[in-house]
Amino acid sequence: MIIRAILLALVVVVACSRTADAQAPAARPRVGVALGGGSARGIAHVGVLRWLEEHHVPVDVIAGTSMGGLIGGSYATGMTPDEIDMMLAGIDWDAMFGSSRFEFSNVRRKRDLRAYPSRLEFGLKGGIVPPPSLNNGQQVDLLLSRIAGPYYGIKNFDALPTPFRCVAVDLKSARPIVMSDGSLSRAMRATMSLPLVFPPVDTGDQLLVDGGAMNNIPSDIVRTMGAEHVIAVNVGNLNDKTEIDYSLIGLVMETLDAMMRANTIKAASGADIMIDVPVEEFGSLDWRRAPELIAAGYKGAELMKDRLLPLAVSDAEWQQWRDKRQAARLRTLPSPAFVRVEGAGPRDTERMQKALVPYVGRPLDLDALADTVHELGGLDRYETLSWSIVQQNGADGLLVTARPKNYGPPFMYLGISLENTTGNEFRFGLAGRYLAFDLFGSGSETRIDASIGSDPSLAATWYRPLGSGRMFIEPGAGVASESLSAISDGHTFAQYTRTRTGVVIDGGVNAGRYDEVRVGLRYGWSSANISIGDPGLPELKGEDSQVLTQWTHDGQDDAVVPSRGLHSVAWLRHYFSAPVPTEAVAEDRTSEGVTQFQIAGSMLKSLDAARRRRLFMSGGLGTSFDGEPFPTEQFALGGPMRMSAFSVGEQRGDHFIQGSFGYFHQLFRLPDFLGGPVFAGGWFEVGSAFNHAADAEVGFHTSGAVILDTLIGPMFAGLSFGADGNSRYYLGIGRLFQ
Repeated sequence: MIIRAILLALVVVVACSRTADAQAPAARPRVGVALGGGSARGIAHVGVLRWLEEHHVPVDVIAGTSMGGLIGGSYATGMTPDEIDMMLAGIDWDAMFGSSRFEFSNVRRKRDLRAYPSRLEFGLKGGIVPPPSLNNGQQVDLLLSRIAGPYYGIKNFDALPTPFRCVAVDLKSARPIVMSDGSLSRAMRATMSLPLVFPPVDTGDQLLVDGGAMNNIPSDIVRTMGAEHVIAVNVGNLNDKTEIDYSLIGLVMETLDAMMRANTIKAASGADIMIDVPVEEFGSLDWRRAPELIAAGYKGAELMKDRLLPLAVSDAEWQQWRDKRQAARLRTLPSPAFVRVEGAGPRDTERMQKALVPYVGRPLDLDALADTVHELGGLDRYETLSWSIVQQNGADGLLVTARPKNYGPPFMYLGISLENTTGNEFRFGLAGRYLAFDLFGSGSETRIDASIGSDPSLAATWYRPLGSGRMFIEPGAGVASESLSAISDGHTFAQYTRTRTGVVIDGGVNAGRYDEVRVGLRYGWSSANISIGDPGLPELKGEDSQVLTQWTHDGQDDAVVPSRGLHSVAWLRHYFSAPVPTEAVAEDRTSEGVTQFQIAGSMLKSLDAARRRRLFMSGGLGTSFDGEPFPTEQFALGGPMRMSAFSVGEQRGDHFIQGSFGYFHQLFRLPDFLGGPVFAGGWFEVGSAFNHAADAEVGFHTSGAVILDTLIGPMFAGLSFGADGNSRYYLGIGRLFQ
């Protein structure tokens, strides 16, 4: 009886267990999404994720490559598609992918970039080495630090609100690398390191670049993460191409595109559902068309709704999934207990530490921190500066990492200048600058400049900060030759060549990021000789010494056509001695004992958020007070933005005053990384150079021009007409705003 009772009880328990199992809901199959690379077209992934959320299709795991890694990583941190959309809408794409270093450089570095406005910087480690990419990735680093910042303490990417993986390629081992732990921002940065566009991520053991060449849509990775239903999203064009870009950069991009298309097709076979987003009308650099790309992604998902809707869950299940994801989301950053700098030189480390101290013990203001990082990066010594939160001895601190440029220092800058001095006469120059850091002391900068062409020169200077780094000295020496033309009726009838050899010692203070004040003594030997025709001036020779005080303010954001800011230079100069005529002359003029003052600059303001329409004012004034300097030291007008209808240097005088007011309108942009905006503009000028106010002949000029911001520097072409009948066209390579 006892045995029967036990057997009967077991039968009842098993039966009840089976009944309970039959009544329990089956576990929901896990859904995973693989987001492919495609540069700007990857923005369309936001639209796909939006469709999935609106239709209650949960994403349990996610992986991405390249731009898919950025969108996937952002989503994995708990951001909703709407939040990612807002983040993308707030990005300044011109700064993100353009040549943005000028805006954040200090006054001294801006002076370098104005003198050599080419977008190319060459290193001199092991020969002349071009930079590894067309963009240093600084803006991307700051964006990724902001996205990933709160997750500094996680053990791996499975601890994110949505488990995440991204793919890169290790150039050292030629293997795809699946990143599942470590720094989330660095992983996202590595998967976005498209060759030519961004520099690779060097971890020491690995050199990581964009993973698209080996696994552009990581559907296989999503499967290994436990997804039972894999949704792959393709934002590339898989059709055969009928036209190929045969340019140097174009063929590199076409090769990468072919490799990505090949493995994208392979990835399609590993997915349960493939969403092909209709992106045929979009280019890989259409970053500024984010709303349209997101709409295309949404449309791509809608076209596959018959396959996707079976993965949707009930309202209750959806709410439970969403609540769990948001509960795992981290939104805040700790107040740093300490700050640390890694990768910078001794003096730079000291300076950076001092600038970061105000962030200790306070809630992090990410906008202020980005501004500080930009200012510290204004030294332009490092490829990028990035920030992260680290733990040390149980405390959370702020770490700023400086990544040195692997191709320099020293660096070499090249510049081309071309300008028609009259209607049919040109002057040309090819210049170069050698720049070395810490050559004779930490924080020092050694520059050697040389130019050939119409105005050859050779000079060297050595900059050395003193004390806290704000004070400095800068001695130098050099020789320079300059041609001064005598012009009549638009033609040069004579030319004067002035040559100066001398030494200089300057001292001053960096009065902030935008301002510099310096005082300097210059001593040397000058000569001036007639090279063509008879300009009516005597030849000069003799000692040349002067003292110069100069204040520079540079708050503009670009060296070519800024969108905002003021740039001005004011100087006061006194000649202690000056060269004298080699023979007696009737005109009693000398620069010896003369004091001169000049202030000149430009100010620009954008009229819209996109900065396509810009107003500007420029001009200046100068005086020799009661002095009558030799004509070689008089103020000169002529050329673009300096009374444009005059030939270069056509009008000279002991004093001058000139002003311009105008408007620039952006016509279009050159491809990102290869150039900047193309503007059409017009302006009105008034001014005169004169010896006596009573004799001043005021000119009124109207001008129009087209300006291109190219990879090798600005190019411009224009026409100018004067009210007095003067007119000229001008072509040039080099700065428009002087």
